[in-house]
Amino acid sequence: MTIILKSIPLSFTVFVRMIFPVILISVASMVVSVILNIVTLGLAGYISGPVTAVFISLFGIRVALAIKGDLRRTDLTTLALNSLLYGVFFMVALGGLAVFANIVAVLSSLWTLGEPVSLTALRDAAEPIKISFAFLAMGVKVVVAYILLAVAYAVMAVPMASAARGSGQGAPSKGFFNGFGRSFIPLFCVFFVSIFLQFFFDVFTSLFAIFPLILSVVSLVLTQSLPSFDLDTILKGIASGAALLWLNSWIWSVAALALLKFDGNETPRAPASSPETETATDIRGLRKSRERSF
Repeated sequence: MTIILKSIPLSFTVFVRMIFPVILISVASMVVSVILNIVTLGLAGYISGPVTAVFISLFGIRVALAIKGDLRRTDLTTLALNSLLYGVFFMVALGGLAVFANIVAVLSSLWTLGEPVSLTALRDAAEPIKISFAFLAMGVKVVVAYILLAVAYAVMAVPMASAARGSGQGAPSKGFFNGFGRSFIPLFCVFFVSIFLQFFFDVFTSLFAIFPLILSVVSLVLTQSLPSFDLDTILKGIASGAALLWLNSWIWSVAALALLKFDGNETPRAPASSPETETATDIRGLRKSRERSF
């Protein structure tokens, strides 16, 4: 669990260094996404979100690794390629996990209500049973999907950190699943807490930052004037966005530390002195002491 403790102070440094890159990447992604959606008739929208999220994550992990001593310059081409590969992977994997969560929710809800496991189990059921099934299935689905999401991100945190390090110039490229499942327990704890909190701060950021920004752009285009927002709304938007960025910085930091622990390079060690070097040093010291005696 020392990884969790070490990741907290590191996350604040990563947070400060990622403020400008996140804004820049998000704006560039929006522009590219709009262009690609026009060209592909909206098909690019299915992968632009996951790829952008992975690109920001890999960049954030690289920042954490740079703070820990990896000062190689980032190869943006390799970083973009890894973002595409892992973005598509997560899109497919999380889609499969969503289907699995739905199946578990339906089966467990039918079993809880004492109904037979069948596609037509609720066709002739009473209305209260159908309502109970809907609420129960939704609750089970949310819980199972939440746990599976934290598990999926935890087992892939070290491979993504390895891909982030492999995006440095001259860095060796490891396998796609290099470090799969390593440091699972501390990573799962961090992802479990972070994903839960991100949901609320994501809602707050949308209400107090993104929605007012969109409203301001629309008002500026239509009426050539900006709507007035009170200072409280602006401060809430800034605070929510900052909290959301810090929670992600915490994830990037703990993933980088888990990779360094996996490689055994968490703390750099001084090179051991060879016997020949120690002998030569002793001889020089003995010679100098004799010269001083004369």
